[in-house]
Amino acid sequence: MMRGCRRHDEDGFTLIELLIVVAIIGILAAIAVPNLIAGQQRARYSRAAGDTRQIVTQAQVITSDSNQLANTACGNPMPRCLWDGSAPFAVIYMTPVRDPWAPPGTDYQWSQNPALGCGLATPGCVVYSSWTVGADGAAGAWNGIAAVVGDDLGNSTLRGCAFGPGMPVASPC
Repeated sequence: MMRGCRRHDEDGFTLIELLIVVAIIGILAAIAVPNLIAGQQRARYSRAAGDTRQIVTQAQVITSDSNQLANTACGNPMPRCLWDGSAPFAVIYMTPVRDPWAPPGTDYQWSQNPALGCGLATPGCVVYSSWTVGADGAAGAWNGIAAVVGDDLGNSTLRGCAFGPGMPVASPC
């Protein structure tokens, strides 16, 4: 009797069966990975929408608490003073948040501008805005009044949640 021959009562898979299973797993992975990446991007934009809304809201609270503009009350840098204890009376206004696209340790973008019809920004006439650098990682400028550019997303006291025309996901606002 030959030792290399396979007996009919032996169990196992043929090479063709294994190749078919590997091909099926590859097809499923090709379908799942793009959906996973898109889901991560939607989650980042949703997080940015919530974070920037909270930053703008807390800037309004600082203005109310101190009767000064947020930048004046904090002595800059905004928005970091909201969580590092450098706000008036060492109040911690919120937990630390970081822009999900920016390099580690980088805060959200921040702007304080005079409201429409105001010559100067004052506690009763100011537009606060905070926004993300977006998936392209390029820090844009935004005054909280005009439209957001690129794929950035932000919140302002005037426009609320706003996003640029290049944002690749449906509105997280």
